[in-house]
Amino acid sequence: MIASDSPSSAISEADRRVVEEARRVAEERLWPRAARYDESASHPLESWADLWERGLLAAAVPKAHGGLGLDMPAYVMVIERLAYGCPSSAMTLHMHSVVQRFIDALATREQKERFYPEVVEHGKLFASWGSEPGRRGGSHAPRRAVVAPVDGGYAINGVKHFCTMAGAARRCMVHCAMDGYDGIEGYQLVLAPSNAAGITVSGGWNTLGMRATVSPTVTFEDCIVGVEALLGEPGDAMRVGVTEGFGLGYAAVYLGAAQRALDYTVEFCKTNRVSPDPDLLSRNLVVQRSVAEMSMALQGARLALYESADRWQAADPSSRRVLAARAKYMASHASQSATSQCVQTIGGRSARKDMPLERLYRDVRTATLMPPNVDASLEIVGRAELDVE
Repeated sequence: MIASDSPSSAISEADRRVVEEARRVAEERLWPRAARYDESASHPLESWADLWERGLLAAAVPKAHGGLGLDMPAYVMVIERLAYGCPSSAMTLHMHSVVQRFIDALATREQKERFYPEVVEHGKLFASWGSEPGRRGGSHAPRRAVVAPVDGGYAINGVKHFCTMAGAARRCMVHCAMDGYDGIEGYQLVLAPSNAAGITVSGGWNTLGMRATVSPTVTFEDCIVGVEALLGEPGDAMRVGVTEGFGLGYAAVYLGAAQRALDYTVEFCKTNRVSPDPDLLSRNLVVQRSVAEMSMALQGARLALYESADRWQAADPSSRRVLAARAKYMASHASQSATSQCVQTIGGRSARKDMPLERLYRDVRTATLMPPNVDASLEIVGRAELDVE
């Protein structure tokens, strides 16, 4: 099971109840459906409904607007526990929640009064689309998708890859470059209705893992939105320290999924034997060593994640980038290693579709490819340690 929060990650009793509710819905609702959504590569609509009914779609919506207003320590615990039930459901909630934090940081009062009720009262999800063809990296990379002023509003043109929740989200936060600006000074977020004219979803979503995130390619061709769709002024989005939170939530997803794989492996070893050995697998010294390595690796990465979350509120955007990179790297390494060892420990039968290990292994291997990748994460941390800008 996922370890309790670390001593440095003390959270309020109210937030502790939210974390416990996330654990409960993950176990009772998300886990029983996870294999079905994976097989069909379809949106986890029933699971989203469960999250909304329990207030978790509004985890990052401020309390003043009817949400839970979770701070980062409680938030990563919620995401980790949901991933223990269904990594794809947890990942989609995380992407949606980052959008809510951008709204809080950048939106006007009128925009907040328009957008937040769609989440809190109607259970709608908001997507974040930043990746582009031919580019490595996430929303920090320069944009090819352009938003430009036109008569009646603004026009979006460009192509986005890995558009999570395409076809199901109410709105999509498109990472763009404002026409006429150079570099990141023109970085502009546009919160467009997903049914707006000029948006075309193309290609399927038949991937190794994270199949229920449903993240195909989307093309914008003269997609017209009003001024109310723009979040902040050009360049603002890079200054508020929200983008960096993507990596912290990713780490929580990886650890939740890997912990589920380890717990399954432990229970299997407690109740199964391999002929001709008469003892349970749990009595095997090699198995004991392997389980110890996996458990300690995940716990170490979890402590790094919780420490980053504890330090988040007081950190500036540059420091947050390092905190997120460190947590994501450690979670990526520990989760990939643990899920691979789980498969090796149980052996050939773990590849069967009626056992969850192969799905959890695929989900972790796929999700850890998200930016910043392990090389970029090491570069971020290394530059910080060496005081290189």
